[in-house]
Amino acid sequence: MTTLGYMPGSDVEKGMWMGNFSLKIGTYAAQVGVTAAEVTSIQKDAAYFQYVMSLLEVHKQTLNNITSYKNQLKKAIAQQHIGALPSLPAMPAAPPAVSEGIFDRISKLVKRIKASASYNEAMGQDLGIIAPTQVIDVNSLQPELSVKLEAGRPHIKCAKGIADAIDLYVDRGEGNGFVLIGRLPKPDYIDTANLPANTLLAEWDYKAMYVIGNDNAGLMSAPVSVIVKKM
Repeated sequence: MTTLGYMPGSDVEKGMWMGNFSLKIGTYAAQVGVTAAEVTSIQKDAAYFQYVMSLLEVHKQTLNNITSYKNQLKKAIAQQHIGALPSLPAMPAAPPAVSEGIFDRISKLVKRIKASASYNEAMGQDLGIIAPTQVIDVNSLQPELSVKLEAGRPHIKCAKGIADAIDLYVDRGEGNGFVLIGRLPKPDYIDTANLPANTLLAEWDYKAMYVIGNDNAGLMSAPVSVIVKKM
């Protein structure tokens, strides 16, 4: 069982999270020692961040439209007319600007709220400041490897997730099957082994298994292959 942070990872989700927090914090402010000025500051932070996120989305879609227009302008397409040049959108007036560090401020405030004697779990759930609990079935964990050549050398990558390391194996097609390369705490590995003296081209296969603590966990990955040339 793994506990995640209460703050979402993406900016879009952060904006939604802060919208909920700013809308509800006033209900609990007096109870947990948050001042009216702090509530107003949170609401301004939320409004400005959401405005900037909207600005990004509008201009991203406009850029897509202009790019499509540019592509049509380059070459005619049967039964399609290019139409008018896409115009830049008119945005509503921006809310008052705020200083940098929106989520630094909110994180410090959340710590204060949670330290209050009047804080309770129901309040935390309503404000969205209780981290969700993720139940992970360790037995079903399975690495996903990727491999590509960089400067002629196989570069193997794998997301480590909750694991402490991976055991990485290679089969170089020499009749030995898969052989352990090593236990890698950082699953980002460049294989510097050389081809045998009389071999110009070979297919090398890699697979891996997660390590938690000192033991293997979960399932062996599907093998991935790469063609290696004599350097």
